[in-house]
Amino acid sequence: MDTYRYHGHSMSDPGSTYRTRDEISGVRQVRDPIERIRKLILAHEIATAAELKDIEKEIRKQVDGAIAEAKESPMPDPSELFTNVYVKGFGVEVFGADRKAVRSVLP
Repeated sequence: MDTYRYHGHSMSDPGSTYRTRDEISGVRQVRDPIERIRKLILAHEIATAAELKDIEKEIRKQVDGAIAEAKESPMPDPSELFTNVYVKGFGVEVFGADRKAVRSVLP
């Protein structure tokens, strides 16, 4: 998988010191998966630009609603931290940053 980060690594790394705006814009126009599928949908006349815009507005509304609900919800109990994260007994190995030595095996 080939990926590209549009933004820097953190707030202290805006990502603009080692890449030009033209580079980022060019990658977004050519390789962005959402733009690529949008162009394919339009080229094959699966939907119109107006229909895609309506879909995008509806999705943004759903996302905004989910964000508002999450912000209003109480924090979960700390005991729920690893609930539904790992499959028990699957033996997931945890490596260090060097990927050379197994640090532990999760339950």
